[in-house]
Amino acid sequence: MAINAPIALTSTQGQENRMRSPAGLIPLYGDFGDSSLALPTGEDAQPAAKDLQNTLWVRTVQNQGIIQIWAPLYTMFSRGNVTEKARILGQGPSQHTFQGLNERDLQGQAVKDISVVDMYAGIGYFVFSYLRRGVKRVWGWELNGWSVEGLRRGCEANGWGCKILHVSSDGQLDTSINDLVHSLTEADRVVIFHGDNQFAAQILGGIQRAMENQGTWNPVRHVNLGLLPSSQPSWDNACRVLDLQRGGWLHVHENVDVRDIETKTQKIVTELISLRGEVHHGQGITQDVTVSCDHIEHVKTYAPGVMHCVFDIRLEASSGSGV
Repeated sequence: MAINAPIALTSTQGQENRMRSPAGLIPLYGDFGDSSLALPTGEDAQPAAKDLQNTLWVRTVQNQGIIQIWAPLYTMFSRGNVTEKARILGQGPSQHTFQGLNERDLQGQAVKDISVVDMYAGIGYFVFSYLRRGVKRVWGWELNGWSVEGLRRGCEANGWGCKILHVSSDGQLDTSINDLVHSLTEADRVVIFHGDNQFAAQILGGIQRAMENQGTWNPVRHVNLGLLPSSQPSWDNACRVLDLQRGGWLHVHENVDVRDIETKTQKIVTELISLRGEVHHGQGITQDVTVSCDHIEHVKTYAPGVMHCVFDIRLEASSGSGV
């Protein structure tokens, strides 16, 4: 038993709480693990193996059997996201359809032949819904080492293979791209990069080239952008990793004043046209960029007058792409 609290947007030192650590949780009763652990804080402070063993891990089952596991002292969990998870799974009502996970929307491509990028994977909040829906693989990014371990445990509990790679502060992997590509098996449904997603396009671009050379690449048709209050810092990388030849969808999570949702929609579309245009320019593509908002999902009330929205943004295919 514990007293919960909202996830603070900044740390006690005034820095952005990008790891979304639940510093306000106060244990009241029960064994939460070794409370004497003097764990450092901040993005550079990651748990050691003994720390992972000596804390409390809890689990829940949602969305018709998907298991999620987390350490409540160090990782957030939002029960309010259950409707968005269901939408990805195709379990919601028809007016809440999640496009791009059937052959019609994918223009003949099977769901089992596509991959997804989740820029803020967490403990697998949305990752697991994509996997259960049948995508080939999810490439995920996560800063918080406790969340990475929760995701690993969740994958194991659900029967999905998970490979974890560490990304240094200067964007270097702890293995070569060729070694990673040659080590991947059909069972590796999730590849998690433990590090900053600012390196996503750089690293995934190298992986794509290597896997295309051996005929094993599955195009990225969806990018999940699930950070609140805004996922905007990762929009540029999202536009770069989404498949150029086929196009796809960005699922942009934002906290929005309920009076400004239409205005926010246009701002998102305009910004993504610009960012995707930069990708076109870099590839020598002269075709105009086509971006539209297919759907706006009202997930939950974040605060009075503030709605957690998901904007399903479609980026059309780019003809003449050399990617």
